Amino acid sequence: MVKLLRRLAAPVLVTALIAVASGTNTVFADARDISVGGVYITTIKQPSRGYSPEQRATEITKRITEILSAPEFRQGAVVAVNQNGPDALVSVGKILVFTVTPADATGSGTTLYVAKRWAALLSEGLSKALPGSTFHF
Repeated sequence: MVKLLRRLAAPVLVTALIAVASGTNTVFADARDISVGGVYITTIKQPSRGYSPEQRATEITKRITEILSAPEFRQGAVVAVNQNGPDALVSVGKILVFTVTPADATGSGTTLYVAKRWAALLSEGLSKALPGSTFHF
């Protein structure tokens, strides 16, 4: 048994040393990250209307899943951006995906500017997630 343990210990130790020496860092996804079809859109960093950033991200992800599951969007759709007071809204059909608040836009421009950037990335990601579809912004 001791001989077996010694034979197994050497390869395990070498593997561990290689991993440490190579500087391998494990990166974990943030619960606030929003992406679709392999396209990163944003990280929700601000709370809004009683929702924490994590809760907002969960709701956005649910809405994106709803779009991907809806038969009416199989061929694609228009990703629209509309100003709503100080906020900007990003929607696909009748589904509101994002509400961009002034807090979301701090340091990045206006809510409309940020919403247009997010909408363009959403459009690209949805098109990749549903092959054969075309989402336009």
